[in-house]
Order: sequence, then C-alpha cells, then structure tokens
Amino acid sequence: MLEKRVISAAIMLPLVVTVFVMGGWPYVFLIVLAMLLGGLEYTRMFRRLGYVMSNPLLVLLILAWQADAIWTLGAWRLPLVVGPMLVVSLWALYQAKEKPDQHRAVELWALMLAGGMYIGLGGGYLIALRTRPDGLWWLLVTCGVVWIGDSAAYAVGRRIGRHKMAPTISPGKSWEGYAAQVLSGPVSGLFLAWLSTQIAGSAHGLVLWHGLVLGLVVSVFCPAGDFLVSMMKREVGVKDTGSLIPGHGGVLDRVDSVLWAGILGYMLATLLA
Repeated sequence: MLEKRVISAAIMLPLVVTVFVMGGWPYVFLIVLAMLLGGLEYTRMFRRLGYVMSNPLLVLLILAWQADAIWTLGAWRLPLVVGPMLVVSLWALYQAKEKPDQHRAVELWALMLAGGMYIGLGGGYLIALRTRPDGLWWLLVTCGVVWIGDSAAYAVGRRIGRHKMAPTISPGKSWEGYAAQVLSGPVSGLFLAWLSTQIAGSAHGLVLWHGLVLGLVVSVFCPAGDFLVSMMKREVGVKDTGSLIPGHGGVLDRVDSVLWAGILGYMLATLLA
C-alpha cells in the first residue's frame, strides 16, 4: 500500500504542478474534472445508504458554483447558481411524489444541495486563486503547505501516533500527526515563500511573512476538510471514496483538504496581498 502511494504521488505531483504553472484552460480543466469526479464519487458513496441522487443535476450544481470563477459572470452569477438549486428542489419534490417509499426526500434534497455547493465552491475558489495576477505563487505555496503537512502527519502518525483525535470519525488520525502537520505549516510556508522569491523575484507578490501566516492558517484548519470526508465515509461504511488513484483511494480522498486550502488561500491572498 505504501509503495503504491509513493509511486502514485511521484507520477501525479509533477503533472499537477506543471498544469498549475501552465494556468489558463488546462488548469481550469484539471480543477473542473477533479470536482466532477469527486461529485460522482460522492453520489456513489451515498447510494450505499439508499440515496439515489441525480448525477446530471449534481454535475450542474458543481459547474454552477465554479462558473463565476471561470467566466466572471457579474449580474448573471446569482441566477446561474439559484437556477440549478431550484431545479434540484423540483426534482426532489418529484421524487417524493413518485417514489415515497424509496427515498427520504428531505435528506436526499439536502445531500444534493450540500454536495454540489461544497465541492463546487471549493473548486471555484481554487480557480479564482490561480486567476489572480499573483495567483500562481499563492496557489503553489498553499497547496505545497497542504502536501507537506499531509506527508508529515502521515509519517509521524504511523510512527508514534498514540492519541486519537476523533476515532469515531477517522480512527487513523492522531494528535501527534496533527501536531507534526501544524508545526510543518509555518516552516514550509516560509520556505516556499522564500523559494518563490528566488524564482520570480519581486513579481511573485508574496513576502516571507505571507508564507508564514498562510502556512499556519492552512495547516491548522485544512485537516477539517479531511475529517469532513472521513465523516461521510464513516457514515456510509467505506474506507475510500473511490479507487481511481492507486494507494490513495478516490479523487475526493485527495482533494478533501485542498478544497479548504483553496478557500483559505484566496481569502488570505485578498486580505494580505
């Protein structure tokens, strides 16, 4: 398992970073594709509990929440988001009328709206972060902090993790691993911000203290994204959201923390830059 995990990471990481650097439509395509695949994993998971969601409508919701980041819709932003939400509501009403014994209609409706918003909004902020003039460097530092922190938490947790954070949600997560992740955050953020200055000079838009703050905030809060997906998997009774990535599980398993990182990175870039 560990060998598959390392091999997959060694293949994917250079490809992902290359697309990050390219930006533009290749980057947008990568994020949209990842969010849509994550959405399909989401519906497949909850099907195990009898919730038969509409994949086309969930795709529509995810795309609607990302559309403004892609095209800057202005006055059309609100109608484009509200429209699919109303369509999903009508669909849930139809399901409740036609199949009253098959679905718990209110829960099905809530799962559709929550999944579409959560996944779509996270993807939208990842796109919005990259489209900033200094977005490449903010994105690389933000995601770098997440990847380094995840690796630190995994390594330390496997070796000396004894005190479980929330065993009813994610039995493998320990306070020791979380401490390693939090401690690595400011250090990796500072280092990556310094590295960006060496590569891009003053054009990169970050200063060292930006990296320090970004690393601290991301490392403290982004594990919550991991826990949210773990909570879903625990509720459904699966180990991974999918099996697309050998050694890592599904796409949603890999982007759970990055969804939060995109939102936090964008907020901090807006406030600090």
